[in-house]
Amino acid sequence: MNRLYSLTLCAALGLAACGSNTSSGVSGNGGSSGNGGGSGNGGSSGSSSTKSALDITPVDNTVSGWTIDRAANKNSNAAPMTGTTKAEVEAWIDGAATPFFLAPSTPTMFAWQNYTNPTLSAAQPDVASISMYILQMPSVDQANGLYTAVLPLSEYARKAGTAEDWKPTTPTVGDASRIEDDGSHWWINFHKGVFYVEIKLDPSTGPAPDYTASDPDTMKEAVRFAQAVADRM
Repeated sequence: MNRLYSLTLCAALGLAACGSNTSSGVSGNGGSSGNGGGSGNGGSSGSSSTKSALDITPVDNTVSGWTIDRAANKNSNAAPMTGTTKAEVEAWIDGAATPFFLAPSTPTMFAWQNYTNPTLSAAQPDVASISMYILQMPSVDQANGLYTAVLPLSEYARKAGTAEDWKPTTPTVGDASRIEDDGSHWWINFHKGVFYVEIKLDPSTGPAPDYTASDPDTMKEAVRFAQAVADRM
């Protein structure tokens, strides 16, 4: 997905919300499923979590009904695509990683995983999919700052530089969360502790009734998936 970023934001944080699949890049690392354990999020200034982005990334059926989309995954072992530097992340998402690393943003890990669900809704029979980004930041403040700073970017502010399409999720996911229907996806952003997360749920690739704009059932499913990720932090 192409994005236009204002030069005036070059000193601010930003985040590309989705990327396209590529065949090159850093090999994704494995990791435990990350069940249980303390949150390790600390206070307002924060420090590194005791868990990593890999620990909290769901595996098959961690969120019931959702399995790793191996066709979209570029690692033979279906591990998340990961990067710890701008160059590594750019290799995965076609060069759209620059906003991840604009000062003062200094992510310690980026993880990207894709999921599929063939039975999300009888009204939407085509396979549903989710694309998820997790950014592990060095502090709670940076995760919170990234969540706030992306809103002026054109990808997030769809109406003349505003973010009025975004609404708080019900219930709140993590420390703060928002959701919008961008016309083809339910898109959730949230942050919790040192993590900033973006989740896009595509109900299907087909026309109506396979895809129904603003469908409340798929909105609830997007929130359920996000909550399951937050619960692992």
